[in-house]
Amino acid sequence: MRKEIVEYLDQRKAEGLAETSLRSYTQRLESLLRFLRLKGRKRWAQVKRDDVDAWVDALLQRGLAFHSRQAIIIAVQQFFGWLHDRGRIILDPSRHVAIARTPDEKPLPEPPLSEEEMAELLASLPRRNVVDLRNIAHVELLYSAGLRLSESLALNVADADMASRVIRVRKGKGGKPRDIPMMNGLHAALVDYLCLRRTLVKGPDCGALLLSQYGQRLSLQSFEKFTQKLNRRRPGQRHLHPHLFRHSIAVHLLRGGADIRYVQAFLGHEMLDTTKTYLRLVPADIRDAYLKAMPEIDLNASA
Repeated sequence: MRKEIVEYLDQRKAEGLAETSLRSYTQRLESLLRFLRLKGRKRWAQVKRDDVDAWVDALLQRGLAFHSRQAIIIAVQQFFGWLHDRGRIILDPSRHVAIARTPDEKPLPEPPLSEEEMAELLASLPRRNVVDLRNIAHVELLYSAGLRLSESLALNVADADMASRVIRVRKGKGGKPRDIPMMNGLHAALVDYLCLRRTLVKGPDCGALLLSQYGQRLSLQSFEKFTQKLNRRRPGQRHLHPHLFRHSIAVHLLRGGADIRYVQAFLGHEMLDTTKTYLRLVPADIRDAYLKAMPEIDLNASA
């Protein structure tokens, strides 16, 4: 079995694999070989799927991090693929292996913009004309109202109840409606924009809240161009995209002590587990408070 490992590594070296990578591959394959010998395997053709499963479990028990396990398993899968391609084994016992994460290894959500970064961004946006005012209102809808981009683009003027200070999302994800309170920043931005919105209308008014310079409902492509310009003006700073604004307000609300079920309704999440992901980005004392108040929430189960 070791002879075939050496043959495989010699070929990889001839193909130009770096010395450091060769050492890593050697260590990984030798580790597998030692494990298989303890199970009585003397030829690679004797290795079964259960043997590989047991080996993967052993890696997990050793406490190796996800990325370390991932690198080891990929190296072994490549070796078994080499054996299979050369007819040394009939079935590849490693093909089925899933490189699963443990619950606490799931990647953290993207870090949010801080409250200060969000305030600086809004303050930096120009206010020269109606298009600028529309852009500010749009960013506020994505941040202050936590809307998905598709939800913001689908809004009509009638959905912004300025008197009651409510934004009505008539068809959220899954077709579910929800009402969202209009925060001060959003209210002020909409007041400014709506005063001049009519100047964008060309012909019959389609009723869309956010209008393009051609009088049509604002498109996804138009907003993408806006964020691209923003990012070009912010070299070296966080890359802005629509979901980052929604993501940031969710964390800001939780940090401020908002009830997680309120945040769930605010964002239009069908499942509480989806909202719970954001708890991983708030201080531990806030998480502890949620756990005490709602003991059914298991952060390790879905974080």
